[in-house]
Amino acid sequence: MNPAINRRGSCFPAMSNFFQRILGLDYPAYYPLVPDEIDLRKRLPRRGLNKLTVLNVGVGTGSSGLARQLPFLRFKWLVHIDVHQPYLDAAQTVKYDAEFVSFLNRDIRDYNTSSYDWVFMFDILEHLPKEGALKVLDRIKCRQLIFIPLEEEFRENPFGVQSQEHQSFWTEEDFKSRGYKTQVLRGFHKEGDKIFDALWAVK
Repeated sequence: MNPAINRRGSCFPAMSNFFQRILGLDYPAYYPLVPDEIDLRKRLPRRGLNKLTVLNVGVGTGSSGLARQLPFLRFKWLVHIDVHQPYLDAAQTVKYDAEFVSFLNRDIRDYNTSSYDWVFMFDILEHLPKEGALKVLDRIKCRQLIFIPLEEEFRENPFGVQSQEHQSFWTEEDFKSRGYKTQVLRGFHKEGDKIFDALWAVK
């Protein structure tokens, strides 16, 4: 396993432990407010998180509704990879409830995922050329949780980072044909005058 640091530490550990014992859940009571449709607690097991080794592909700016939930999930090991080092540097300033956390400057296209229980890819695949991204999907053998916009045209890249540029378009059939369970969120994204869907894919 990769070198890691323990960044465990919540503001209310006693309260969190109390609620965990009473409810028998792996989620803290002080969870961030997010829309139900992107609440990760509805996509992951209710128990046993503390036994899971999870790879989160693409830390990004850490400001999305999905990214803001990761510090509150009590995984055994949470490994973040990103090709943009400043994003990793920012992610390391956050406290996580996972027992161990790693931050690695890596590209998922040549990264070995065989040691993980789950791989998360939230708004990642559209940043890769389609052929290479499909090879990534076919190579990963563990559980996968994917969130992706279903766009028909590229938006402006406001980040000024090459890795944030969109290089491919996706459809629900791209995932269903590979055995994923899917859910389309109609009109989830609203960017200026553009409205488009998003997709959950789980395998």
